[in-house]
Amino acid sequence: MFKKKYILGILLTLFLLVEIPIIAVGQLAQPAPADVIIILGARLIGSEPSTMLRLRLDEAIKLYHQGYAPNIIVSGAQGQDETVAEAFAMRDYLLKRDIPDKQIITEAASYNTYQNLANSQLIMTKHGFQKALIVSNASHICRALALAKLLHINASADPAPMPASVYLTTKQYLREGAAMLTLTAEQL
Repeated sequence: MFKKKYILGILLTLFLLVEIPIIAVGQLAQPAPADVIIILGARLIGSEPSTMLRLRLDEAIKLYHQGYAPNIIVSGAQGQDETVAEAFAMRDYLLKRDIPDKQIITEAASYNTYQNLANSQLIMTKHGFQKALIVSNASHICRALALAKLLHINASADPAPMPASVYLTTKQYLREGAAMLTLTAEQL
C-alpha cells in the first residue's frame, strides 16, 4: 500500500511539474510585432482543417489584420490520412479569408513541430526575416517556444484558443506533457 501511495505521489508531482508550465505559458504568452507569423500545422480531416487547426488559422488571421506581421508561413506536410499537405489546406483557408497570396509562404515538408520551426527558420533566413510570431493552440505554445529557443529563432507566440471539447483539450495537454518530457530528456 505504501508503494502505491509513493508511486502515485511521484506521478502527481511529475504531472504538476510538467503540466503547470505548459498551461501557464499557454495562457500568458503575448504576441509581439514580427516580420512573419508562423502557423504550425495540425491534422486535417480530408483536405479541410481540423478544429485545432482552424483555431490556429483564425488567430493568425486576427494577428495579421491587427498588423503584427506582414507575412505568414504555413507549415505542415501531408499525413498518411490526409489528402493534401497541411500547408496547402492552410493556404487555401487563408486565401478564402482575404489574406493576399503574395503574403503567404508555404512550407510543406514538416512532419513535426521541430521540423516546422527548423524549416520555417530556413525560410526566414532566405527572406531576411529577423523575428517570428508563432501561432499554435495554447497547449502547444510552451513546447513551440522551447524549440524556437533551441533553434535560435527570435520569437514570441500567441496562443490560439483550445477547442470547446473537454476530451480534446485534456488529450492535447497530456500529449504536450509527454512531448515536453521527451524534449527535456533529449536535451540532457
